[in-house]
Amino acid sequence: MAANEPSPVPSPEDSYQRLRTEYERLQLLYSLAQQFATMLSLPNVLQHVLSATTRFTNAVRGSIFLYGEHDEVQMHLLSERFQQARLTPFTNRILREGLASWVLKHRQSALIADTNLDERWIDYPSDTLDVRSVLCVPLLRGRRVRGVLTLVHPDIDFFTMDDEALLNVIAQHAAMAIENAQLIADINDERRKFEGAFTAMEEGLILVDGDGRIHFVNPQALAFFAVTPPVPEHLKELSQPVLALFKEAQQTGDSVRAEIVLEQNPTTDLAIHIAYIPIFSEQEDWWTIVLHDITRLKEYDRLKTQFVANASHELRTPLANIKLYARLAQQVKAKTKLPQYLETIASEAGRLEAIVEDLLTLTRLDSGLMHSNPEWVDIIELLRNLAQTYRPLAEAREQRLIFQECTSNLPALWLAPDQFMRVVVNLLSNALKFTPDGGTVTLSVDRQIQAGRAGTIITVADTGPGIAVEHQQRLFERFYRGSNPTESGSGLGLAIVRELLALMGGTISVASTVGQGSQFTCWLPLEQHSHTA
Repeated sequence: MAANEPSPVPSPEDSYQRLRTEYERLQLLYSLAQQFATMLSLPNVLQHVLSATTRFTNAVRGSIFLYGEHDEVQMHLLSERFQQARLTPFTNRILREGLASWVLKHRQSALIADTNLDERWIDYPSDTLDVRSVLCVPLLRGRRVRGVLTLVHPDIDFFTMDDEALLNVIAQHAAMAIENAQLIADINDERRKFEGAFTAMEEGLILVDGDGRIHFVNPQALAFFAVTPPVPEHLKELSQPVLALFKEAQQTGDSVRAEIVLEQNPTTDLAIHIAYIPIFSEQEDWWTIVLHDITRLKEYDRLKTQFVANASHELRTPLANIKLYARLAQQVKAKTKLPQYLETIASEAGRLEAIVEDLLTLTRLDSGLMHSNPEWVDIIELLRNLAQTYRPLAEAREQRLIFQECTSNLPALWLAPDQFMRVVVNLLSNALKFTPDGGTVTLSVDRQIQAGRAGTIITVADTGPGIAVEHQQRLFERFYRGSNPTESGSGLGLAIVRELLALMGGTISVASTVGQGSQFTCWLPLEQHSHTA
């Protein structure tokens, strides 16, 4: 055609076909843009990009390399399987030397009409497809390449510049969708981490909006309120006291801390320290409600106060008697009664010393500083000697003290003899003290399996007045003296017995019937501290 000759006018059919192709391209872009805007799953975005581009361009195969912040490959997806492909040594070579590396480095697309004439293309050695045409575009987001999309075909000069232009536009939308999907994935990952941490918290946690609607609550908070799923939608459905404090916090606009009691049932009321912490933002105010179970702390505080009061009372009584009889002894006319006064002073001083020693023992047990010098102990021989030692005391009150030995061979135990003797002496002394004249106290030892563990039981039984059920549960509390608080004694003995047995890995229990007597049973494990002769 000569230079001055006009270009041939396209036929109506050619013009229609071109317009139809442009319309389809625009329709594809519009459809993909809409779909990308609603896709939040990264694998779904990548699969949709591959599916749509291979289908529209009639490519035989496609793939996507997705890069991380440092250009490392995060994912390699193939269109024929729509799943992540394993990175092989040959794939790594392509990423270092092939077309994908060139596109990543230059941040621009590449159109290869014939792979035999372009050194950037590296054929897979085992590929059954003879690739001749390639279109490779970067998934650009700003200056960062988020990935590389590659389409291939076995025919020479198959892809056109129009295809390249279209794929570059699609790649921009895809890169934005990939970034959004990754952000959502990161947010969900962080949310799972936070929810996992909040779920594992011992404290209860509730997240509410300004209207009191619950958006998150961890299992511990539900347990505090004895609520099972489904989770209540509003604070008013969870707890009225919590709602009232929430409204108070909203009025002040600042953190509010308070203590409430959650009435679960008569035996499990919970003392809760509750904190309302505001989270202010431009869009909406949120409130974090943190609940901490302080039931045990309150009980410890009560016991501490009671302990101090009881200890002061117990110490005051012998001290007052010592001071009284000391003053009486100083009087001139008291010469004839001086031995009696001195005996009383000595007795009260001994009582005071015993109380102080008990208090020191409990302090050492509580602080873990109780010294123990264990050795192999023949339990039967030790108990036999104790029974002989206390038998005269029983006979003086016309009581019978019976020792029932174990019929089977009982191995020696590895324990501190002084601590074990203190346990048995305390129980024997109490039994002889509370058993009326003519009664019987029985000390016995035997083997017993408890919860599948072999052990030794030492039992002290008496025929005394017995202990009411309501007092049995509190017998091992410090300073508790049952139904007769005026009875002599500090009320520390059984508490020390329980602590000493716990130190030896053992337990103690009581069984009693009013009017018939009581039985205290100590159990010590055999398997950890036993030695067979």
